[in-house]
Amino acid sequence: MISGERQPLVSFIIPYYNAGNTIAETVESIVNQSYENYNIWIINDGSTDSYSIEKLKQFEGHSKINILHQENAGPSIARNNAIRRTEATYIVPLDADDKILPNILGNAIHILERANTIGVVYGNLNFFGERREIKEQQIFDIKKQLIWNQVAVCAVIRKAVFETAGYYDQYLSKPGLEDWEFWIRVYEAGWKFQKSDEIYFEVRVDEQSRTFQVANRNLEVIKDYVYKKHSNLLVREYNSLFYETKMLKETPDYKIGNILLKPYRFLKSLIQSR
Repeated sequence: MISGERQPLVSFIIPYYNAGNTIAETVESIVNQSYENYNIWIINDGSTDSYSIEKLKQFEGHSKINILHQENAGPSIARNNAIRRTEATYIVPLDADDKILPNILGNAIHILERANTIGVVYGNLNFFGERREIKEQQIFDIKKQLIWNQVAVCAVIRKAVFETAGYYDQYLSKPGLEDWEFWIRVYEAGWKFQKSDEIYFEVRVDEQSRTFQVANRNLEVIKDYVYKKHSNLLVREYNSLFYETKMLKETPDYKIGNILLKPYRFLKSLIQSR
């Protein structure tokens, strides 16, 4: 753990749109951290629900909470507006219905403080709400990342990452999956990802959420945009994968395995054709 005198400032960045029913739980989870040197940025992204607008007023005047207001532009732009303003060393993006577990922040920052090449620390997730399960996130692999997102938006990120890799893509602010594209740029900028086996965050699963209602419906448009934006990386990585596979097929072990599997493949084809 990092002693109180040496704790670098951490900013929690929370886009907020009609989230009056859940924001108190999110803020409470932050306040319950043992880590003391933090602030919270809640960005009201043009909320239209009167209850949610009123709910924000309970946080006004809190010494550790900053509230920004903007016209509805989506979470990418909301996060960027706050991240540019904060002087924190580390950034933790959270959705307004997610929670961070106690003592996690200090552990993550201890990892970041030991190695300045690490830009992102993330752990496993506890899904709650309409689905309850532990989600074990994978060790970051760029070949897999180009196909699907391996790291949730909630992570502990060095602010210097945004200064070198750029901020969240504004085009994806409305369609969604801006975190998927962002992590690709973080990799391209040369930063390392560190996966922890601990559960870091609790993520609410809700079929009315932006992921279900917006991102999933726009998936083909998003993929087309991301692949065009990162076409050079895509070609390079899959050329590499092609030649690795080709070399594998030329090894004696692969050829022997292929011969041994032939009878089983023949039987399988017979069964499937019946």
